[in-house]
Amino acid sequence: MRVLYVDPVGGLAGDMFLAGLVELGASLDAIDATLRTLPITGWRFETRSVMRGPFAARHLAVLPDPGGAPPNVGLPDDRQHTHTHDHGHGHEHGHGHDHHRDTGAHDPWADQPDRSWSTIRSLIGDADIPTRARARALAAFGLLAEAEARVHGCEVDTVTFHEVGAVDSVVDLLGVCLALEHLGVDKLVCGALPVASGTTGSQHGPIPLPAPATLALLEGWPVRPGLPGFEQVTPTGAALVAALAEPGDYPAMRIARVGVGAGTRDTRDIPNVVRLVLGDRTEPSSPTRVAVIRAQMDDLSGEHLPALIDALLHAGALDVIAVPALMKKGRQGVLVEVLCTPPLAREVGTTLLRHGSSFGYRHQTMERVVLDRWHERVDTMFGPVRVKVGALNGEILHAAPEHEDVRLRAAEAGAPIPTVHSETVAAWHGRRNRAGEE
Repeated sequence: MRVLYVDPVGGLAGDMFLAGLVELGASLDAIDATLRTLPITGWRFETRSVMRGPFAARHLAVLPDPGGAPPNVGLPDDRQHTHTHDHGHGHEHGHGHDHHRDTGAHDPWADQPDRSWSTIRSLIGDADIPTRARARALAAFGLLAEAEARVHGCEVDTVTFHEVGAVDSVVDLLGVCLALEHLGVDKLVCGALPVASGTTGSQHGPIPLPAPATLALLEGWPVRPGLPGFEQVTPTGAALVAALAEPGDYPAMRIARVGVGAGTRDTRDIPNVVRLVLGDRTEPSSPTRVAVIRAQMDDLSGEHLPALIDALLHAGALDVIAVPALMKKGRQGVLVEVLCTPPLAREVGTTLLRHGSSFGYRHQTMERVVLDRWHERVDTMFGPVRVKVGALNGEILHAAPEHEDVRLRAAEAGAPIPTVHSETVAAWHGRRNRAGEE
């Protein structure tokens, strides 16, 4: 399995991501040639070697093509101006932390029209590109549309992209997905992302950082403090990792190459780069180790058990089970068993004592064997649904739709949950069959 580790040293934006992938060996000429077959006009790549702090890195920009057709993305422009925007405009078009409105620099894409999610979805869905690249691009843009809809309180299908719908952002995102395919990347892992406090400028005046859409996209992701007043993670960067990667530290792999992508702005506090580490997954020397924490309780009210489970999961537990038990003196009780990583054992155990009724717990470290796991997003007649895939030695053994996604799509459509579940399974298998035929 080919693995890519994303180390967001100074942050993450679409152009930085693409620059790092090109530095890893993805052919920019091949990406350019593929994108030229799509109805996206009026752009060109510009790339150069730069220094960011101590790092030699590649900077890449998507700029208007002065000798080409007017900039346009695919279908007729959606010029209506609804209430959904990528508020990191100065950052997105600064390509890696260059705030045009803060610095007074000219934004070459300032006059781009708004484009609807349906326009972008049709463009990507009809694109003659590798199946996995198309699925990844739809997943990233789909998550971004969902985040914007949540932030602005509207339906997903009514979302209209402003800056993220501009030619350069569409090229960045599609370019990343094509580059991942050129490099044969099967799995992505991303480190904790830096998020700033304070405000930044936008078309609509100052907005808080992180930008609202970025914050919505990063729910469930580990983050770390960033530079005050400096948007280090853009909505496009957040959408790419939220849709395609899983959070974590360096995976077990044999490192093949390292690529460094640069943002435009050269910051003093921390190098404005993202490091991409490409490698082949290796089997760990021993199975994954987990801490197993157990306690039985005979005086915990049933209505308090869900709150205990939620608290344990929030503390970092990997899984929690509660099993009915017959205890001494014939009392009915419950046995609670918690799995977590060994470093979190003390914190999770303390949470068990605080929110449960036990006077103690038992703790041991065990070994387990787990399947390789990742998420794939499929489009169904009810909307996008994530599917959790499990593989052993490269052979896919299981695929299960994420229940929360199924529940949400069912509620939106007024359909039974089993119906949405079955449709998702069928759509996932259908997509795999089509990919195998290609």
